[in-house]
Amino acid sequence: MKVLFTFGGITLYINRLLEILTEKGVEVTVVMAAGESAALGHSVKVNREEKKYRVIATPEVKSRWSGKPHFPALPEIIAAERPDIVVMGWPYFLDLYFNRNLLKTIRAVGAKLIIREIPYQTPPFRGSAAWFREHPVCDENMKLLSRGFCFWLNSNVLRYVRRFIYRRVDGAINYHSGGPEIIATYGVPREKIFVTYNSTDVEALWAHQKTAETAPKLLPENPHRILHIGRLVQFKRFDLLFYALGQLAERYPDVELLVVGEGPEDEKLKRQAAEQSLAERVRFVGATYDPELLCRYMAESAVYVLAGMGGLSINDAMACALPVVCSAACDGTHVDLIEHGVNGLIFSEGDGDSLAEALDSLFAEADRPRKMGEQALETIRQKINLDVVSDRFIEAFQSVLR
Repeated sequence: MKVLFTFGGITLYINRLLEILTEKGVEVTVVMAAGESAALGHSVKVNREEKKYRVIATPEVKSRWSGKPHFPALPEIIAAERPDIVVMGWPYFLDLYFNRNLLKTIRAVGAKLIIREIPYQTPPFRGSAAWFREHPVCDENMKLLSRGFCFWLNSNVLRYVRRFIYRRVDGAINYHSGGPEIIATYGVPREKIFVTYNSTDVEALWAHQKTAETAPKLLPENPHRILHIGRLVQFKRFDLLFYALGQLAERYPDVELLVVGEGPEDEKLKRQAAEQSLAERVRFVGATYDPELLCRYMAESAVYVLAGMGGLSINDAMACALPVVCSAACDGTHVDLIEHGVNGLIFSEGDGDSLAEALDSLFAEADRPRKMGEQALETIRQKINLDVVSDRFIEAFQSVLR
């Protein structure tokens, strides 16, 4: 089968997923932005190496109708490529409404249409006002977006645009098991909604794990080292991490935070750590995408914490046998990954005291982090990895083709 995907850019984990789909017999074509994409977040790492699948780079421009980036040449590309399936993600699928020639072209070549949705950003069709009150929308700088007449108007227009599109799709893919309940409110039959999960390339980590365990230590031994890996942006909620670190300091004099990543908040976070008398407790080591080095940092940490938005870093930490502490504020992956009290802990969203209590309960028993980490690793081995994710994509493709 020939499947055409749309992406702003190909991130590292998406690249490996597409490679595995290719290895399993799917003819993959990717339409992506020629140059930098406005659809990707700040400092998101993309794969710029030669691909094992076909890539068509095309100009991405801002749509005068939706205000979002889109590919004006997409109808012509689809007409020339004639795929069996077209998979479109946010925000590119909005063109199915604003550019009716796109939908006509997909139908004309006999292709099936699948939408890749981001469930945590999508309100139900009914009761969206209450949903936004419970799930406020912020940008990466924690600026509240879900307020005011303009947001209310745009969100209501978008609800009807989504419903128009969803009533015409052959399938909808999302990455956590809470997604189908939301997607179904737009008129998509349950049998057309597929949960594929989400995963990084944990095999690459496992390939380096033994080396990481036997390599010379990068840092002094510390049973109370907290790890965070990710972009340094405000919606990662370092404010909560710093607060919890300060709360734990009296009971655990050696407690520290290891920060692996880079981003626009780098210098600001270093100043904040110093101002809160945490400079000696927070180690900033910069960004790395080397799986061996990441394994070594994880092998020398006790627990992984995601205090704010994100998700895929959870997979990496669990694959390296680290328990995870996160809140429901992350991107929804915790729904299928974290079993509270078994392989990780869920703290109350936006609550620094709750985060501190969760970490305290973990550190209070010396062996608890190791035992929970073993359960976390088993979850990745048995339930969520790229082999499973790719199989679920293929099952979705086969279902819509039938």
